[in-house]
Amino acid sequence: MHLFEIGLACLAAALNYRLSLASRPRWLLLTIWTTLSLSTMAADAIRLFEWLPAVHWLRSAGVVWFVASIPILVAKSLWKRATRPGVDPQRRHVLKATAALALTPLSGIGFAIHKANRDAVVKEVVLPIPGLPQDLRGLRLLHISDMHVSSFFPIERLRRVVDQANSLNPDLALITGDLITSYGDPLEETILELARLRASSGIWGCLGNHEIVAEAEDKTTLLGQRAGIHFLRSQSRRLHFGKAAINLAGVDYQRKGSRYLSKSGQLIQKGDLNLLLSHNPDVFEKAAIQGWDLTLAGHTHGGQINLEILHRGLNPAAFYTPFTYGVYRHSNAVMYVTSGIGTVGVPARVGTDAEIALIRLT
Repeated sequence: MHLFEIGLACLAAALNYRLSLASRPRWLLLTIWTTLSLSTMAADAIRLFEWLPAVHWLRSAGVVWFVASIPILVAKSLWKRATRPGVDPQRRHVLKATAALALTPLSGIGFAIHKANRDAVVKEVVLPIPGLPQDLRGLRLLHISDMHVSSFFPIERLRRVVDQANSLNPDLALITGDLITSYGDPLEETILELARLRASSGIWGCLGNHEIVAEAEDKTTLLGQRAGIHFLRSQSRRLHFGKAAINLAGVDYQRKGSRYLSKSGQLIQKGDLNLLLSHNPDVFEKAAIQGWDLTLAGHTHGGQINLEILHRGLNPAAFYTPFTYGVYRHSNAVMYVTSGIGTVGVPARVGTDAEIALIRLT
């Protein structure tokens, strides 16, 4: 159930009720819209009308409206105080100016939504691996994650991502989960589109938490197998490159607080480059201890909303993991966490780009 989205919609309804107390038509219209979003999201949560595309679109739109409601409510409250009889003229001007200023986040929200809908950037990453065999030096790994194909990320955008990725001519294409956001999203079309990726050593992946949300882990695995995408679920495959080999493994989403990688140590192959695909980057320290040389992960979206205030970063992902974006090292092990392609919750990005990572081993 989408309890998080429903909770946000309830708050939006409460805020807009405050806006509509005067029964003015414009505020009443906003309340009707919020109520429609709320009821649609509730229907989605109990899986009514899930076959209607509008259900999923309105659910997401309700979250966007919640975010927009806050500056509108603040501005209206300040303006109401400014126009009360008997207010000091100087104070009236200050309140009106502050009310206007309170609306500026709306433009920021608009920019963030625009940024989230721009094409992904290609991020080239050079990763030095201690003791890397000669035949693996210069190997090019394509890493994409968190597509979240849904009402706010249409299949056409994923098609452009695949075209961008194919222009990079990677040796290996790797996907670290969250293909879609929820049930009712176009999983089969998403997999068929990802199957267009071209890499000389194939397309490999692991599953994310939203495959669990959509109750589509087995379906994703089966559809992927039919389309030529190998989703590794506590499995490993040995890929040969000249005289060297990569022991490539993948795990299902590792729930926070669980015993990370409890049975993954037995997949290690001595003498190979051991590469682990895990949607959740929190597993890194355990992976390093087990002997995984390289871990690729996603999940955090690079924070999705990443602000710098007084030379300090404000990144929501940092509240639940120390591994939010980029390269991390532990002894001789290394991990790369990508900011991903799509978004979840609010379709907006600030301070972090959607990215296609091209990793070159040295």
